[in-house]
Amino acid sequence: MTVRPFVGSDTTTLVASTSNGRIVLGGANGRVTVTVASSVTDDLTPARYAYDLVVNSGGTITRILEGRFVVTGGVTL
Repeated sequence: MTVRPFVGSDTTTLVASTSNGRIVLGGANGRVTVTVASSVTDDLTPARYAYDLVVNSGGTITRILEGRFVVTGGVTL
């Protein structure tokens, strides 16, 4: 999963993958769990971002999800 400021941007805001432990695949039932620690999201600037989630299975890359990733600023200190 890659998060960028906008579609077509060269800047990467966040990456979640099985390699960095932010994505866990659920075996035969097809579940994909994405977890990003608050220590990572705390450093994100409040804004709207674009993301997509792709699966690479033996060299075939399939986009399974895409959309907006919204970070809002905290209100309570």
